[in-house]
Amino acid sequence: MARVERGVFAFKPANGVVVSLRRRGSLRWVPGLWWRTGARVGIGGMTPKGQTKAFADLLQHLIAETSKNG
Repeated sequence: MARVERGVFAFKPANGVVVSLRRRGSLRWVPGLWWRTGARVGIGGMTPKGQTKAFADLLQHLIAETSKNG
């Protein structure tokens, strides 16, 4: 994972986040849960906002720890 985008202007699902990956993947989609196109994964849509926020916070923490430890 490279970064988590969850700003107002990010192209993301409703109540969701977009995770930018370091490697590209194939096109995948599970309606209402997640989608992947290239190196971007959108997570959210039908997921509760609080749970998606907690998940995004955890991902940002893991990315920070990984980059800090090299």
